[in-house]
Amino acid sequence: MWKIPSLIVLVFSVIMFASAAKAAPPVCGDRAKVIDRLSAKYSEEPVAIGITANGGVIEVLKAPDGATWTILFTYPSGPCCLVASGEAWQDLEAKLKGPQA
Repeated sequence: MWKIPSLIVLVFSVIMFASAAKAAPPVCGDRAKVIDRLSAKYSEEPVAIGITANGGVIEVLKAPDGATWTILFTYPSGPCCLVASGEAWQDLEAKLKGPQA
C-alpha cells in the first residue's frame, strides 16, 4: 500500500537533487491554473497522488494515451511547481501478491 507513495517520494527526491545541480528556476503557479493548463494543452489528468513528509503533495498527470506526462509538487504554503515532464508514459501491470496470487 505504501510502495507507490514511497516510490513517488523517492523519484521526486532524485529529480529535485538533479534539478538543483542545474540551478534552473522552478516553474510554479496556482495549482488549479497549472492543472487546467496541462489539461487544455496536453489532455493530462492526475493519475497518482501522494503526501510527502513535509506535508507537500506530489502528483503525476498523464495524457489518456500516455503520450505526455508531468510530475507536480505543491508546497504546503501553496505554490505548485513542475518537477518533471516527458513523453511515452507506460503503466505497469499490477502483480498480485499473497493468497490471491
